[in-house]
Amino acid sequence: IYEEIVLNPGLHFRELQRRLQMPTGMLTYHLNILEKHGLISSRRDGKYVRYFANTSMTVEERSIMGALRNYVARRIVIYLLEEGEKKHRDISQELKISPSTLSYHLNKLTKKGILEKREMGRETYYSVRKRDLVAFTIIKYRKSFLDALVDNFASLWIKNDKK
Repeated sequence: IYEEIVLNPGLHFRELQRRLQMPTGMLTYHLNILEKHGLISSRRDGKYVRYFANTSMTVEERSIMGALRNYVARRIVIYLLEEGEKKHRDISQELKISPSTLSYHLNKLTKKGILEKREMGRETYYSVRKRDLVAFTIIKYRKSFLDALVDNFASLWIKNDKK
């Protein structure tokens, strides 16, 4: 259990349960023991409780990882990291996400301090607040995401950073 949390910081209970194929009671018991002994910590994130190993992960990294566990949020953040500031409409069209779903995720990411919102007339623009920190966090923990989107982003970011 501890190893899974170390390798995949920010997983919620049900995802841990799926990955480890453990009964609810057994997993709950062991998570409580690990937390009681200070090896892990849990953090409420909306309707989820996310688990983190008590390692050198900063509070900001934990917040970023918690938000990026959602695939749609991760797509939005990576898109904005690659493209820079974009209008709501452009994000919706490019990522093929309905405007209402996009608004939900943008508001959540903005409240967590990951995105920045700028209104100009009737248009609303979004960008990543701390680009380097967010990019670094994605790259640092990319193996925990298990998706090609993160791998492609990390490769491009690292390649462009060396120039």
